Amino acid sequence: MKNNISKVLSKSLLAAMMAATMGQTALAQNVDDYNKRELLLQVLDQSRPNDYVPVFFNIHFKDKFGYKAVQSHIEWFKTTHVDFVNVKYEFLPKKVEISSPADWKKIAAVTPDEWQEQIGVVRELAKELKNEAFIIPTVYSPLALINQIVVLPGVDDKNKKQKLFDLIKKDPEAVKPALEVITQSLVYYIREARKAGADGFYISSQGGDADSFGGKLFRELIKPYDRQLSDVANEIAPFNILHVCEGGGQFTADSFNDYVDYPGSIVNVPYHEFKGKSLTTKQVAALFKRPVLGGLARKSKIYTGSLEEAKAEVDEILKNAPDNFVLGADDSIPNDSDPEKLRALVDYVHTWRVTHKK
Repeated sequence: MKNNISKVLSKSLLAAMMAATMGQTALAQNVDDYNKRELLLQVLDQSRPNDYVPVFFNIHFKDKFGYKAVQSHIEWFKTTHVDFVNVKYEFLPKKVEISSPADWKKIAAVTPDEWQEQIGVVRELAKELKNEAFIIPTVYSPLALINQIVVLPGVDDKNKKQKLFDLIKKDPEAVKPALEVITQSLVYYIREARKAGADGFYISSQGGDADSFGGKLFRELIKPYDRQLSDVANEIAPFNILHVCEGGGQFTADSFNDYVDYPGSIVNVPYHEFKGKSLTTKQVAALFKRPVLGGLARKSKIYTGSLEEAKAEVDEILKNAPDNFVLGADDSIPNDSDPEKLRALVDYVHTWRVTHKK
């Protein structure tokens, strides 16, 4: 595996040298001539800043599976000019009613047949776009999947999540069998998606915020299962993103520290939700010692403002961004975001470090 990763990184360095040889002006004028796979890999070369700034924005598509889902992903990639194909995780698990700690044992593993439609979308997108860009499926955490599976009698959707977490906290040992079977099901999906053509994974971790399980309970109960997904992705794929999902809560310095030992090529964290103060992208890069994806809140000016307002917001982010950086949001942006405005912004960002050199 190490040899494979070395080959990928060597290829990246070669692409960087070619770009430098052709000159910064050529990069600014002809970025579409470069393979997005190579350009994204340049971000991982921390011996030099990436002149080309990749961009990632994702939404949840109306069509979940089959031909329409594949076409939705392709249209988004082509229209917005984002730099990799994020395959949305749309698997809908069977519901299980939980009334007591003993009910956790009712949660069964996801069968291979149940994963087939999701894996099929990955396979078809790899056939269509793998030569142009990385195929990066999202993978939800074991905790997030349990949240999707569980039905709590008499509890509405608004209050479900908090009630579920309260139930888990009352008897943490009881939920471990459910976390184990769900974790192994997600590991199966990661391995099969890789075989189907995925280049890496957008691993979404949940539960570490102060309002969920942050602190000792996260480390002892949630993290041992949660981290397995990042470990497996790191073992089998060359390019993975660690996405620390805020899940409606806030983070502290200690809760961010609980994630620094997770593997992942790039980190995406909700630094806007840092309790008591905000962090900078440079501080995030220093903490995790790797490139950062982010900079924007999901409902920032890219959604609420004009193109010029969005550019002004991006200008401030890029002026202060770490050397190795991918512009994006803390999480999925709203589904009704304007793809044409995003395209104009993405094109602006791609050459920003060339056009704004001092």
